[in-house]
Amino acid sequence: MSKYANNGNKADRQRMDGKKGKRRMFTAFGYVLMIVFLLTVLPVVLPAIFGYHTHTVGTDATGNISNHGSVVYLKAVDKDSYTEGNIVAVQESDSSRDVDVYYVDGNDSTAQTITLRDGDTAAYDKIAGKVVAKTPLIGYLSQLCFSVAGIIVTVLIFAAGLGMMMYANKIGKEINDDHYGQKRIISD
Repeated sequence: MSKYANNGNKADRQRMDGKKGKRRMFTAFGYVLMIVFLLTVLPVVLPAIFGYHTHTVGTDATGNISNHGSVVYLKAVDKDSYTEGNIVAVQESDSSRDVDVYYVDGNDSTAQTITLRDGDTAAYDKIAGKVVAKTPLIGYLSQLCFSVAGIIVTVLIFAAGLGMMMYANKIGKEINDDHYGQKRIISD
């Protein structure tokens, strides 16, 4: 009689249960890492496809956007369409992804400026766009996409999640091979 003939073999069952536990753990962690990856990348990539720009908030003069560092979605609109009450983002500097957010009080198309609610004016060329959406919580994750180190971390999260799911698949294949191998020996 083969060593595999006894399906009730306690040692084989414990070994199989251990493999199943590993498979579940690696699958769960892999899915968690993939979800973190998607929550990091999608809020930045998808809006760009539809013509929106993503920036992080430096200063929020409106009190409606959230904390420093939230991601806002901006839409470039015609300069004459800025009206009182619109929320606009003013570029802090040319090389920065940070914008300051203000309410519009008026639009002077002859002077090519917008009057902001705090009394200042902003030239049309400094306005990054009209704020159409914000992501305060997911925005912090999405900031990883704005720096080289963040991009590397994001790629490592993806690779780790993919690797864990592939390893879980390999364990599942071993479980199936062991299970079907035992059945073949018993039937022979």
